[in-house]
Amino acid sequence: MRRTITTTVLGAVLAGALLVGCGSSGPSDAQRKYADAAAAADPDDFGGMKTDDLAGTLGDEGKELCGQLKKGGYDDAVAYAKEGFSAKAAAALVAAAVLVDCPDQKSKLPS
Repeated sequence: MRRTITTTVLGAVLAGALLVGCGSSGPSDAQRKYADAAAAADPDDFGGMKTDDLAGTLGDEGKELCGQLKKGGYDDAVAYAKEGFSAKAAAALVAAAVLVDCPDQKSKLPS
C-alpha cells in the first residue's frame, strides 16, 4: 500500500512539474506595453481587462498590424484588425501598434 501511495504522489509531482515546465511564463513586456496602449486608446472596449489577460488575448497582434501598415497602409491594417474586432477597436489597435511596435509608421495614421 505504501508503495502505491508513494508512486501515486511521485507521479502527481512529476506531472505537475511537467505542466509548470511546459507552461508559458505569460505575456512578454512588449505584449504588455501593447495591451496597455490599446486599453488607453479604447478604454470602452479594452480598459476593463487586466493587462496580462488582454496581452494574452492580443498576443503579437501589434507586430502583425505593423506588418500590414508596412505592406500597405492604414486601411489595410484596420481591415486586418477588423477580422476580430469592431471598427473602433481595430483603429485603437492600429494606433497602439504604431505607438509601441512601429513608430516609424506614424505618418500612415489619420490626423
